[in-house]
Amino acid sequence: MEKTLSTLYCRQCGSTHILAKAWVNPNTHQFDSLLTNPVDTEDGWCEYCEEHCELVTIEKLWDDFSIIPINDNDELEEQFLDFEPGTSRYDVWHWFDERCPNGLAVDLMGEQPKQQ
Repeated sequence: MEKTLSTLYCRQCGSTHILAKAWVNPNTHQFDSLLTNPVDTEDGWCEYCEEHCELVTIEKLWDDFSIIPINDNDELEEQFLDFEPGTSRYDVWHWFDERCPNGLAVDLMGEQPKQQ
């Protein structure tokens, strides 16, 4: 899958193995674009969690991560996605970095891209 900031994730586990409800015209078999009808909280389904979920962008997950307490050893004090308490914050940063098209520093932390 191509890395984009518009990719949607399960807010509970961070998976991209998700489905979204869409309205389909039974006469034409055309569906109404998700662009004109944003996905509602109950419209998402995570194949990993096997339950309804809110679908969010990587930016929203980054916001969620910003409120997770971190101890003096740079470890999570609470569960975040599938990261258990005691996980290094740097492991979570790597997870985000792998999903950002320009890297975590540029896409989510506001750093300027390096000029070539």
